[in-house]
Amino acid sequence: MSSKYTQQEILDITKTFIQGNSDADFIQKKMYEGFSYPRPSRLFIFSQKKNSDHGVVDTAALEELGQILLKNNLHASINAYNLTLPSVNEMGGYHAVALMTDTKANTIWYQDSYGIEMRKELKDFFKQLFPKYKITCFNQIQQDKQRNDRSCYLLAEYNILDMWHRKTNHTQLLKEYDSTEARKAVWNIVKLIENDTSAKGSYIPKAKQDEVLSKKYLLECKKNGYRDFKYSLTQEKNYTTLIKQAAQKTFALHNMYLKLLEQNFFSK
Repeated sequence: MSSKYTQQEILDITKTFIQGNSDADFIQKKMYEGFSYPRPSRLFIFSQKKNSDHGVVDTAALEELGQILLKNNLHASINAYNLTLPSVNEMGGYHAVALMTDTKANTIWYQDSYGIEMRKELKDFFKQLFPKYKITCFNQIQQDKQRNDRSCYLLAEYNILDMWHRKTNHTQLLKEYDSTEARKAVWNIVKLIENDTSAKGSYIPKAKQDEVLSKKYLLECKKNGYRDFKYSLTQEKNYTTLIKQAAQKTFALHNMYLKLLEQNFFSK
């Protein structure tokens, strides 16, 4: 068997092996083998505007996230998520963070590998959606903003596992990896990914992707991307009202979902 990646490629992150293909699912499945915990959901929390290469966290993105959290809370008391958000440091870039909700303990756990607090629009939205919940952020600095080595997705997965260990009082199993340790630790999994060039969704370098796009389109995407990179919901004049309305709409949509479940249950 020939591995898709060399160990040096993983250590240097010269290939973003977790973007746009099935490798991330493979890695996550292997990471959770033998654990009683359910695999975390992978969610992309942003709206993509037309002809733009940078997403925005607007009310629509928050509402979609809120509906998923409320639905999942119906089926399990503890749910974990690997959230991908638009980067606030790099235009066209994205950043992954770890999130866990606990309906019994009324808590939300969050960790950003930069060691910073939860994004304001997320925190304010959660306060509206889960007013009785305590929000805890773990602030271990695992990578440097000035030297982004693109380990955030992998770190988010390890941080979710650490959250599970804390929840089950197995603190002796905590990894608390930094970015270098995380990449070294994942190598035994990554080397099992076969180098199948015929597989759909295999990695295609961005430069190759761009070759098939017109210069005019790329310039338009760059211009719009810069606009969206600068956008922040928190800067809206009626920000507080928008957050409240987003939570209200989420509750309304969730109640409609509950009614449909009830109708389907009694119609059987």
